[in-house]
Amino acid sequence: MDTPTLLQIIEAIPVGVILAHKDGKINYANKAALKCLKINIKSIHGVDIMSLFPSLPGKRETIIRIRDNQKIPVRVTTLQLPSGEKAIIITDITEIHQLQKEILKMDRLASLGELTSGIAHEIRNPLAGIKTTAQALNEDIGEYDHRKTYVSRIIMEIDRLNQLLLNFFDFARPRALKIRSCNAQKIIEDSVYMVKEKAKENHIQIIEFYPPHKVELKADPDMIQQVLINIFINAIQAMGSRGKVEVQLIDKVESIEITVNDSGKGIPENIRNRIFEPFFTTKAKGVGLGLSISYRIIKMHAGNISFDTSPSGTTFKIGLPKE
Repeated sequence: MDTPTLLQIIEAIPVGVILAHKDGKINYANKAALKCLKINIKSIHGVDIMSLFPSLPGKRETIIRIRDNQKIPVRVTTLQLPSGEKAIIITDITEIHQLQKEILKMDRLASLGELTSGIAHEIRNPLAGIKTTAQALNEDIGEYDHRKTYVSRIIMEIDRLNQLLLNFFDFARPRALKIRSCNAQKIIEDSVYMVKEKAKENHIQIIEFYPPHKVELKADPDMIQQVLINIFINAIQAMGSRGKVEVQLIDKVESIEITVNDSGKGIPENIRNRIFEPFFTTKAKGVGLGLSISYRIIKMHAGNISFDTSPSGTTFKIGLPKE
C-alpha cells in the first residue's frame, strides 16, 4: 500500500487547515475548512487571511458568520511557519458549546427543583389543614343551605391546588426510571388514546405512521408516555379548532426517533429559546412545567428532544437509544 503524502493526510483530517503566503494571500484550504466555512476554494483563494481572521495570534475561540447569516463557534489557532507563511487551524466546537448549554440547563433545572420542592412542601401542609376544616364544615351545613355551594367550591379549588403541587413535585424530584423492554408503537398508541377525545372536541385529526416491524426499546414507558401526552396537548392547544397532528415512529437500528408534527401557526421567534424553561408559559392557566419535565425525562433516558418550527407548523423530535 502506498504511503500517504502529507497533503493527503491534511485533506483527510476532520480539522480545518488554511495556508497563506508570506504576504497573507490564501493559497490552500483543506476540505474540512471549506466545509466549516461553507465556501469553495475559488472564493477563498488569494483572499487576505487577515480579512477572515483579523488579529489572531496564538489560539482563541470566536464566532464566525457564514452564509445565510449563520453563526458557528470555532477554535482558531494561528501558526507562523519557519518559511514565513501562515497556517490557520480551525476546529468547529458547536457540539462542545451545545454540551455546555445542556450542562448549564440541567444544573439550573436541579437548582430550581430543590427550591420548588421546599416551597411546595410549605404550601401543602397548611393546605391539607384548610381542606380538612372545609370538609368538616361541609358536613355540618344542611343539604339545602346556600353556603354549602361556597364550601364545595373551596374544597374543589384546594384539590386543584393540590394537583398543581403534584406537578411541582414531579418537576422537583422526578421518580427513578423503571426501565424495561417495551414496544415503542404501543407507547405511542396509548398516548394517542389518552388525548383523542380532546382532539375530537377541537376537530383535530391525529394520524399515526409506524414501521412494518415491531420496534423494541428499553425505557420507562409511563414516563415516555407522559412526554408524548404533553407534546400532543401542546399541539392541540396551539392549533385551537381544526387541524392535523402527524406522529411518526422511525427505526434507526440503534435508536428510535418519534416526530410529532402539527399544522399550527408555529412558535414565535422571540420565545423559541425559552420553550424548555421551567415556569415559562404563554397559556393563561398554564404553569409552564410540561415541556421542562419532558426535557428532563428524555435526558434521563440519555435521549434528546428538539423542535423545528415555522408559520406552517411545529415538529417535535424525540430521539431515544434502544439500550
